[in-house]
Parts: sequence; C-alpha cells; structure tokens
Amino acid sequence: MKNRIKVGVAGVGYMGEFHVRHYAANANVELVGVADIDESRAKRISQTYHCDWYADPADLVDKVEAVSIAVPSIEHRNVADLFISEGVHVLMEKPLASTVDDAEHIVNQANRHNVQLMVGHQERFNPAIIALTQQIDEPQYIEAHRLGLFSGRGGDVDVITDLMIHDIDLLLAFIKSPVKSVSALGSSVVTSYLDIANARIEFANGAVANVTASRVAQEKVRNFQVYTQNEYLNLDLLEQTITKTTKNSSARNDGSIILVKEPIEITPNLTLKAEIDHFVEILEVGTKPFVTGEDGLMALQVAQIVRETVGYGHWKCERTSTILIWPNSFRAWSRNGLQRSKNLVQKAILFLAKRFPNLSSNSLSFWTSSTQFQYPAAPML
Repeated sequence: MKNRIKVGVAGVGYMGEFHVRHYAANANVELVGVADIDESRAKRISQTYHCDWYADPADLVDKVEAVSIAVPSIEHRNVADLFISEGVHVLMEKPLASTVDDAEHIVNQANRHNVQLMVGHQERFNPAIIALTQQIDEPQYIEAHRLGLFSGRGGDVDVITDLMIHDIDLLLAFIKSPVKSVSALGSSVVTSYLDIANARIEFANGAVANVTASRVAQEKVRNFQVYTQNEYLNLDLLEQTITKTTKNSSARNDGSIILVKEPIEITPNLTLKAEIDHFVEILEVGTKPFVTGEDGLMALQVAQIVRETVGYGHWKCERTSTILIWPNSFRAWSRNGLQRSKNLVQKAILFLAKRFPNLSSNSLSFWTSSTQFQYPAAPML
C-alpha cells in the first residue's frame, strides 16, 4: 500500500472548511491538521474531521508535505513563505495574493524552492468549462455575468478579486493573447470596496470580453457565453449545463439561415472536490498543475488593471503618446453620492505618469461634469 500524502489546511473559515472536508474524503490523503487564529473554530473542525489543530500555521509546517492556504488574501504571502521555504507544496485559495507584488514573490519562491504551487480557480474544473474547451478554438467574443447576493463575506477585498477574477482567469485560459485595452466602471454599495463592477477587455488578436460581477445582486447568476464565427455556446456554471447554437443555411431551399440549438451532455461534479483531487494527483505523479502560480499571477495582474481603470475610465497597453480617458468616467463613489472633481483628474495624471513614464501628454484632455481641463506635458509629468 502506498503512503498517503500528509496534508494540512491553514485557515478554516468558510472556504477552508470545504478544503478540509474534501481532503478527509480522499483516500490518498492523511489529513494531519488544521490551523486558524480562531482557536474554537479550529478545535471544532479538528474534532469533526479527526485531525490535530493549531492556532498558528507555523506549527503545521514540519508535519505536512502539502497544504491548502485559505487565510485572508492579505496574509497569503506571509503564510505561503512559511510553507514554501520548507519545501511544502501549496494549494492557494484565489486570489493568489492581495497585490501583484506579493503574487510575484510567491511564484518566485515556489520556483526557487521547487515546490508545486496551484491556485484555486475552481471554475477551471467545472464540467461545463471542460466541455467548452473541447468545443471551441478561437473565441471572438465572451460575455460573462457573475452575480450573487451579499453574504457578509469577502469584506477584505473588492468584487473584482472576490468574484470577477474567476472569469478573468477563464478569459485568459480561452483567449491566448495579450490584453490590449480595458474599460471599466464600478461602485461600492455596502462595503468600503467595490461591490459591483463591469469591464470590457480587448485582446491583441481582436477578441473582446465583457465581464460583469456583483455581490449585491438579487439572485445568484453564473453565466458564461462564448461566440465564434459560426456558433455560440451558453454556459450556466451553477447548473453545469452548456447549450450550443449553430447556424444552418442548408435547411431551407431559399438559403435563409436558421439557428439550431442542442444541449451538450456533461456529467456534473463538485468543482472544489475535483480541484483538490487534482492537486493530490499532481503531487503523486509530479506533473504540472492545471492552474499554475503563473496563471494566478496573470489573472491578478489583469484584475489590478480593471480595478485601477474603474477610477480612470480606460487603459491601453499600446506605446503611444495619446491615451484616451473616457469622458464622464472620473467617478468617486461614496455614500454621499457621485462626485466629480479636478482632484480626480490629478489622480489620473499621476496614474498615467506611473504607468507610462515616457508619455508625452500634449494631447491629453480631461472632463468633469462641466469643465474641460487641458494639461501640458512637462509641468505635470
């Protein structure tokens, strides 16, 4: 009988407990223990799943070969360093980190210490998404809606890194082309972070995606639509169904086009269980994870661009001296309502100066609700 992999879970809040449950059910895993600063919760979960508990993740390090990290994202870097530095393989709940700098650090550390780093973008394991990969090659347009009721969770991050990042990861997986430009808008509603957001993402190969995320909606929606030249596919990621619509011009003598819909047969699964089973499998056989640290880093990089763009309107990666900032997009959302001010224009200038240090801004114009501001290059930059 082969040895089981010794696994622990750091952080057993809402998501962490699901990790514990699926590890406990995996015959190839020895669930060693859990760690959480909430000692009563850690103790309760350890009793339920018959493992040890600790208040400090550091106490798990020398006892496990692999770990799921499900602590708040702001702590991902610190907790990852504890395990990676000792050669422990890591499954990191998404997002990979709270900042791109921290995510880059985690990826570099994993490569340096030759450990497996997998990121928990569990929609990759949704059977509808897996079926989609077998149906399309080069999508031209993707429309994604990820909506949910406010749960009280996710208060440490905005809706972009809480929800939208799932669809950003899927976009990057299907559209294998650099991001060319981003337009975005959003608002905080019940938290101090963005609770709703929409982004239009254009890619260098001409593909376009429109992505909407909300955690203050009236119903839960996980819809993903993909359009190619001759067909489109509609995915319900909650129900794990996929419908394919194609055109058929030969069905009528006059050559007119009719649309034919057909469901694609798939077998539903528990996406998180499939993700964790995959993590255990790659540790056994030594293959590359389905969602790598680099994948998680790229998703976070695009998420950061979307977040920054919400305040400034439009972002372009082209090396040009003219950057278009959409009129009426300088919006400071607060509980007192919508404000537009010259101060936001100053912030946009600083943003552009940081992102495009060689930019000449002679042609930059900025609008508030009633006044146009024109800025020369040298004094401002």
